[in-house]
Amino acid sequence: MALNSDKSLQCGVCSSSITSPKLLSCLHSFCQTCLSDQDGSHVITCPTCHQPTEKAEVKDNKLLSDLQSKLDILRQICRGGDLSCSCCNALAGSMCFECEKFLCQKCFEAHQVFIAKDSHSVESLESLKVMSSQEFLATARKKRQPYCPDHDKQTISIFCRTCAKSICTTCTVLMHKPPDHEYRDIKQEAQEQKDNLHKMCTKLCKKEDAFEDILKKLLNLKGDHQSRKKELEEQIKVSVNEAMRKVEQKGEDLLKELEGIYKGMDAKMSKKVLHMEDVQKRIEGSKDLVENIIKYATDEEVTELQKFVKSSLQQLQRSKPGNADALDFTVEFKKTDMEQLNLLGSLVVHKDMATGTNLEASCIAASTLNKIKRERQDDEDIKPGTSLASVLPPKRPYTPFLEKPGVGPASLNALPPNVGQQIDDSLLDYNDDECEETQSGTSDMLNSGDENDGDMSASQSPLNSSFFKPNLNIETCTLVFFDLMTTGQEQAPDIIQLSAISQDKTFEVSILPPQQIEVRVNAVQTKTRTEALTAFLAFLRTLVQPTILAGHNIWKNNCRILCRHLDELGLKDQLQELVSGFLDTESLARDNLKYKEIKKFSQQDLAKVLLKKTYPAHNTLAAVRNLQELYQSLRPAQEKHLFSLVQLEAHISLQPLVLAMAVTKPSAQTLAQQGISFETMKRAYQEDPKKGLKHLLRHLHNELGPNRLSTTIRHTQAFFIKARALEMGNSIH
Repeated sequence: MALNSDKSLQCGVCSSSITSPKLLSCLHSFCQTCLSDQDGSHVITCPTCHQPTEKAEVKDNKLLSDLQSKLDILRQICRGGDLSCSCCNALAGSMCFECEKFLCQKCFEAHQVFIAKDSHSVESLESLKVMSSQEFLATARKKRQPYCPDHDKQTISIFCRTCAKSICTTCTVLMHKPPDHEYRDIKQEAQEQKDNLHKMCTKLCKKEDAFEDILKKLLNLKGDHQSRKKELEEQIKVSVNEAMRKVEQKGEDLLKELEGIYKGMDAKMSKKVLHMEDVQKRIEGSKDLVENIIKYATDEEVTELQKFVKSSLQQLQRSKPGNADALDFTVEFKKTDMEQLNLLGSLVVHKDMATGTNLEASCIAASTLNKIKRERQDDEDIKPGTSLASVLPPKRPYTPFLEKPGVGPASLNALPPNVGQQIDDSLLDYNDDECEETQSGTSDMLNSGDENDGDMSASQSPLNSSFFKPNLNIETCTLVFFDLMTTGQEQAPDIIQLSAISQDKTFEVSILPPQQIEVRVNAVQTKTRTEALTAFLAFLRTLVQPTILAGHNIWKNNCRILCRHLDELGLKDQLQELVSGFLDTESLARDNLKYKEIKKFSQQDLAKVLLKKTYPAHNTLAAVRNLQELYQSLRPAQEKHLFSLVQLEAHISLQPLVLAMAVTKPSAQTLAQQGISFETMKRAYQEDPKKGLKHLLRHLHNELGPNRLSTTIRHTQAFFIKARALEMGNSIH
């Protein structure tokens, strides 16, 4: 018989029988001494399930304490020794559960005479020895009569519902008088409560099964992740060894090639040196012979030798020493501009959406450099002294423009005088007063219908707002505040510092500029552009999706700069995958503060007015923290304050039309909000030069206004006519 087999009677800390048990709100019980190490706190944390319980809510577990005392009695009985009578110290043979006393035969007979009317339950010790602990506890608890603590020898038989207290019959007369108190038979009340508890426990068991299933899945996932981790470790080690092997092989090839270069040139030089020495010897010999002829030869000897000697001298005179510099050469070793740390790749965490939970994630190795760089370096024999950039594809231009080279806004004014005279110059009349237009309500216009939509071509169909504007609830998205520091205001500035914050996560990096500059930046780790931007994308991957990048005036500046650099490195698609939209806090401020007397909306001015703080101009991380705090004072943000990468690229593509004054800046803004790019307008014009643009833009009647819409169409048509004329003129010349 195992008396300690029931874990509910054991302390979860010391694993022994509970002494002075304390019941926590999670329904776990522990020894009072085992919880004493948490006396200094007003909250007690359960050592088993870690649920906190206020100290005031901790209760004495009287049930468990009584069960422990009953088990102590059973242990005494089961030890097998002789037990003494609790009354006369004679050999005991029975036990009264009501009196909790061991009785000998004589005392048992007297006990039965004196308390016969009280119906005390007495059991022989032999019958108790064969009972299990559960049977003994059930017998001891059920056969004992509960007595009222307020009235002597009165058994508890009633439950007062008003006071939620167990009482005796005397209590109903003296303290719990009807009708102020409602009570019922305690056995019925207890049975009803047991039934309710049983139902709750049954439901809990069903939920326990669900938790058990999830626990098994999590444990399996944990095991799978460990296995996957080992696989990835092996892959990385193999990749490292392979990279080292290739690097060592490349080094050996370079050394062999270097040896071959110098060996070949040394052979040529040696041959040339030998020839020069031979010529010098012939000259010395000729000089000696001529000198001897002049000094010692007779006239007859002179006339006989002169022809032969002159022939040899003339041959030597025709010899030319050549140019020694022609054999001079220089061999340089140019290190590849590929960054060695990125040769292997990086780790990308993907969330497994198929399981319906965010707990599952798997790590896969994904290359972050342009694949063609590695393939061409591995597969082609790159000679020493050849820059890697010369064998790689050129950088892709970020800003789209006309397909034909040389066709730009500036060149449209340089048309030959005899070309394109059929163009009506009145189409290019421009009036800045016509720029007044509204930019609100764009999403409503995007969804408006038209009975002729079925006849439109692909380039002329109305655009779907959900594709161009992120359909997101900003409050449930992960906001990432970011800021850049660049080399200046030139057309294509370089990034020298990038910082971002999302809740309690921070990212900060300094980037090596292509040229040495003097600029005040924080002393943080400096990386190359590829390393820094790859690390920034890795930081975004650690965040919960969907993610929104937030910054101040990023529509005009930072977003364009960041996207251009990512595009040049072939990483822009990764940004589009990781970021669901962009939030410009300047647009948010202009909208939410339009009724306040604020005229300047730069971050510096807003921080001064709203936060009463100075803007940290030379510290991007501090500037991002400042922006994060500023956003809290500008909330709430709405969907109309967001823009997508598609809209940004559409706006960039429209700049040729803006520079050529075919489209005003506000009109370009409206077109970009609808996702209408330069190429979209160009295709519409090419498909139908007369009505294509009108058909494409007809849904923007309210946004642009009738006059602005008509002017935009006419000027854009004129732009494409001139571009076509310029193309024809170039082909003629």
